[in-house]
Amino acid sequence: MTSPSYRLGVDVGGTFTDLLLVREDTGETWRAKVPSTPRDQSLAVIQGKDQIMTNIPNGADVTLNVVNHGTTVATNAILEQKGAKVALVVTEGYRDILQTRRSQVPGGLASWIIWPKPEPLAPLELTVEAPGRLATDGTEVRKFDEEVFAENFRPVVEQKPDAVTISLINSFANPVHEQMARRVVLKLLPDTPVSISSEVLPELMEYERTITTVVNSYVEPRVSLYLENLLTSLEEKAKHLRILRSDGGLSSVSLASRFPVSWVLSGPAGGVAGVVSVVANQTKFKNLITIDMGGTSTDVALIDNGVPRIRRDTKIGDLVVKAPSVDVRTVGAGGGSIARVPEVTKALRVGPESAGAEPGPACYGKGGSAATVTDANAVLGYLPKSLLGGSFALDLRAAKDAVQRVADDLGIGLYEAAEGILKVSNEAMYGALRLVSVEQGYDPRDFSLVAFGGAGPLHANSLGKLLRAFPVIVPPSPGVLCALGDATTLLRREFGQTFVLVLSQVEKCEILIPFDGLLKQVKKVMREEQGVPENKQVHMFQADFRYSGQAINIPVNVDLGLLVSKDLSYLRDLFEVEHEKLFTYRLPAEVEIVNLRVVAEEMKEELPVKMLNEADSSEPPNCLITATSDLIFEGKLFEGCAIWDRSGFEHGHVIYGPCILTEMDSNTVILPGYKAEIDAVGNILIWELEQKSRSTGVNEQLDMATVDIFESALANARAEMDALMTRTTMSPAIREQQDEFNVIAEPSGKMIVGQFGSFIGDFLDTWKESIEPGDIFLTNDPYSVAGAISHHNDWLILMPTFMQDKLIAWTANFGHMTDVGGSVPGSLPCAASSVFEEGIQIPVTKVASRGIWNDDLMEVIYRNVRLPDWNRSDVRALVAACEIAGKRMLELYTRFGETIYFAAIDELLSRNRKAVSSIISQISREPTYFEDWIDDDGQGVGPWKVACTMTRVDGRLKFDFTGTDPQSPSSINFYLSINMFKMFVGIYLLVVYDSSVVANDGFHDLVDVYIPEGTLLKPIRPAALSCRTHFLGRLMDVLSGLLGQRAPEFMTAAGFSDSPHFMYSGYRQDGSWFQLYWIGFGGIPARPIGDGPDGHCLWPAMKAIPNEFLEVYYPLRIEVFNTVADSGGPGLYRGGNAQRIYWRFLEEGVISLHDDRWLSKPWGVLGGEPGARSTKILVRYSQDAENPPRESVGSKQDHIRVSDGDVLEWVTWGGGGWGDALKRDPEVVALEVRRKLVTAEGARRYGVSLHHDLSVDEEGTRSLRREMRGANPGRDRSKDEIFNRGGSWDELKAKCMEETGLPAPKAPWEVVLRGPMTQLPYFKRWKENHMQRPHE
Repeated sequence: MTSPSYRLGVDVGGTFTDLLLVREDTGETWRAKVPSTPRDQSLAVIQGKDQIMTNIPNGADVTLNVVNHGTTVATNAILEQKGAKVALVVTEGYRDILQTRRSQVPGGLASWIIWPKPEPLAPLELTVEAPGRLATDGTEVRKFDEEVFAENFRPVVEQKPDAVTISLINSFANPVHEQMARRVVLKLLPDTPVSISSEVLPELMEYERTITTVVNSYVEPRVSLYLENLLTSLEEKAKHLRILRSDGGLSSVSLASRFPVSWVLSGPAGGVAGVVSVVANQTKFKNLITIDMGGTSTDVALIDNGVPRIRRDTKIGDLVVKAPSVDVRTVGAGGGSIARVPEVTKALRVGPESAGAEPGPACYGKGGSAATVTDANAVLGYLPKSLLGGSFALDLRAAKDAVQRVADDLGIGLYEAAEGILKVSNEAMYGALRLVSVEQGYDPRDFSLVAFGGAGPLHANSLGKLLRAFPVIVPPSPGVLCALGDATTLLRREFGQTFVLVLSQVEKCEILIPFDGLLKQVKKVMREEQGVPENKQVHMFQADFRYSGQAINIPVNVDLGLLVSKDLSYLRDLFEVEHEKLFTYRLPAEVEIVNLRVVAEEMKEELPVKMLNEADSSEPPNCLITATSDLIFEGKLFEGCAIWDRSGFEHGHVIYGPCILTEMDSNTVILPGYKAEIDAVGNILIWELEQKSRSTGVNEQLDMATVDIFESALANARAEMDALMTRTTMSPAIREQQDEFNVIAEPSGKMIVGQFGSFIGDFLDTWKESIEPGDIFLTNDPYSVAGAISHHNDWLILMPTFMQDKLIAWTANFGHMTDVGGSVPGSLPCAASSVFEEGIQIPVTKVASRGIWNDDLMEVIYRNVRLPDWNRSDVRALVAACEIAGKRMLELYTRFGETIYFAAIDELLSRNRKAVSSIISQISREPTYFEDWIDDDGQGVGPWKVACTMTRVDGRLKFDFTGTDPQSPSSINFYLSINMFKMFVGIYLLVVYDSSVVANDGFHDLVDVYIPEGTLLKPIRPAALSCRTHFLGRLMDVLSGLLGQRAPEFMTAAGFSDSPHFMYSGYRQDGSWFQLYWIGFGGIPARPIGDGPDGHCLWPAMKAIPNEFLEVYYPLRIEVFNTVADSGGPGLYRGGNAQRIYWRFLEEGVISLHDDRWLSKPWGVLGGEPGARSTKILVRYSQDAENPPRESVGSKQDHIRVSDGDVLEWVTWGGGGWGDALKRDPEVVALEVRRKLVTAEGARRYGVSLHHDLSVDEEGTRSLRREMRGANPGRDRSKDEIFNRGGSWDELKAKCMEETGLPAPKAPWEVVLRGPMTQLPYFKRWKENHMQRPHE
């Protein structure tokens, strides 16, 4: 008789390590839960193994067949920043690739003021540039010089890095340079692990490939040591050790050690695998939505027909890495999430802050005092008096005291506050559940909700009720389900490659041959490194597609047999079905193949499952009732509710709510009106007793928790609009740089969620015809909507939302089209003198009536643009986004009913008004004045001034733009929407005090704005507007200057508030047209919280287009893309450094440039110095390759002809400094010199003297700082000298030619201005004043 064989699943969590032992021939299971050992997780693994083995005969002598291990070792290394010291090798000119992070500041408008930029995982002082360059097709542009690289790398050798990453531009197309670099590194550091990006992630997009490979290096030494120790501890106790990957498969130790980035989200994948094992594989329920709720967060995922959805990226903290993972979405709502009430908004917030394991919730009795979700559950009676099988008593008094403090802040009762905490927390989880279902094209009503984790079953019934996903299923041992998943999943490995080709232009063999090559690779690795023979492997073929022009990749599974037998329309159909499911539409556009992939798994061997005994009766025996509890639900008390011992249930038992089902590691709440059935394998199935209406039982009278739920739902709807736009659109400005902004408004047009203020009110003021269900309105004309959109490239879609015949909401979205016709490609002429040169003008027009499009009209519109297919696609995306938002508003209306729906909207508007009013009351009544300038108009005239006076009167803020210059005859005018400016003010005020607030129009009556007609900010039609970006950006500086003088928390310097444009277009030699529109970034201002980020954008969510993407689609090469040392203004906090971009043109064409701050400097504040100017040099290599002419280029120019080989050297501007530079820590300055963010000479501007090794010369520094203070005793500036602009305009102009290579512009009053504004009294006074004071 053979000995039984066992496998062990192990899941390591932050607090506990869970283990589940499975006997392979019978399916019997045993479980254990032991405290985790964070210093060395293997100790808890071995302790738990030893403990669990005592449950089986001769357990101490049994050798396990396999240990399958899910672990957070890699995750914790990243989150705790305790990974390796990583050196990074990059292509020459790309050293700041991790420093700039694609230039994105997360969050909404003004988030940059409070965003703490994380440090790169591979520090700049350990970053080395490698010579050599590859083109996007893999051909060699410059040779890789091993000797030069070795010399460059030797200083890093002395720093003794723990690991090295090599990530070179375009290595996805050819790994040869990375392989050569690795050979050099291994000669110099033979015992150091080296990761190269062409092996870790051979895919397009340089930042994503680099950060993914750096993460691999960052965790590799730590996880390798961990796995080595664990293997040693398991020696002779287990035959095999396997590690759970993020995608739910298993990996051998050798592969896991080399590619740890593949299992950084190992933990959440285990739970999903457990659901597949115990629910999808053992019951009739195959479509499942999972929720794993722990102490600090909740993970949700979707299983479609028994197969978990996989995504191609993984998020850990602030990092997103490109590694396959189960599509788990995480929300900061767990049992330990803290409830709070911000003073300004008086809104109930729950999470993402957590009480953690220490001190934990108040009811844990470990010193915690903040109210948490667990405390709210305890107060409402949803928890027994003790946990963990009775060994852990709860302190109910402490829980009540904590929740009572929240109740007092809200002005409500204890139980109402507790229910509010749960409702808000549930709503956050509900949003995440919708993210993986509704937003992926799935109807949750076709799914069952599966809840596990320590806290998931507590909330399962309520979440099923919200989601309408029944039955709600709670598996056996939900607290250790991840360990079960670990025990029952399979070995997996995949290989892929980038393959960017238009589907209609490829032969079938061009796809089949790469598939065959990938298949051979994956077979070999599975056989040689995973121990799976080929006849035990299952292979899946996948391809990523997109419409040509999109940036999204949509993966689909390919049946190789069907591909062989059918034509390539089979692949197009696969893609378009998925695209339509995700985004609701298809396009008549070319389809591209982006990546090919082959996935291999070991063949599945079914494990037997131990079944429950059949119950004699559906009613369980009363002996299973261990206690009772008084439950509060929807304000009603349910006394003496049973607490059942789940371990005693049998198949067929039915338990009616309200009650609690308790077990060692979890508790399940059954609500009134629901029942729980026990199935054959021990799952709890929760059903409604009778089908209810869509109403979720929200009180008929509005309560504050409902308002907070409504607010969260609005934020989710807006996020869904953003996601669709950035994933599907063609215009790079939308899809990559996220130049799209949406609004959801109530029927009269007041914005209830959005960012740039409501467009709807201005539209309703002008539209006098009918508005009916299915109508779609389009405009791009700023003069039609009072500046609600500000130039013709922004196309605005507006759609009404009706419930039957009642208008309940408006949705709107605008996006920046790459082209709308006009005198220059890109439609943003710098020299336009009227709107008639700026492309097609579309006044507010009904383009669809009751759902029927006016196709003839739309074709007339598309006929007038250069890229009609892009505009056609992007209009479809704008409409789809508005339709989705309209559906969400209908769902809210149905969910809450008309009375609560409109009452919640009114309360949210009122809440914002109260919050802004309380902030305004803290601002001084003293009038505050500020002025700033645009350097020129591109026609040699400037500077152009915007001036504003802010006054607080009777609890209101008034902004008076009197003093602003008249409108320009050129195109720099900016028609400022009053509502948009009010929204800017409100968001700036709110973001500092409660950044989670959903901004709306409720406070608008508290802000008055006066803009004189005929000025730069209120031009008279047909004044040109196409170069308006500079004044739009400058308003951010004006707001900082005004608010900062009265409220220190807003006092930032000036910086990269603009969005300069670069356009390049022409015909390739093959006759095809190309047209690029690109937005640049620079130095963020220094802020009260610290330094300004380098090479970033302060506009919300904008990010840089990947350079490799640009090189694939346009005839150019970006040879340098880094930041500029010393360009950030010195200060206690340094301004962000500017960006340097070198564009090499590979085809003849024309370029246009929009730029500013080439003469003026971004001002510093409170003693900080100004940032550096921008420069643009065109190097004419086409004329002389050895000694090319260098031309200084003006800031706003069109029709600049370039030839093959010419290079544009563009340096943007830096951010101003904050505070006295002589107070900056010398060690920080020295570190930044080593990082090449500051030069050694630049360090002296901070009064820092350095030794030759770039360490601080302490005596020299003290001496230098004394000398600098003595030379300038007024360094501590007075209140009147708060802004440092680097000189007066007269001084700047006097040195203009010398310092910039360009002539100084003439002042506006020195030239003849003509236009309709000249007859206005304001203009006449302006002209008269400047004739009297010509130098002001």
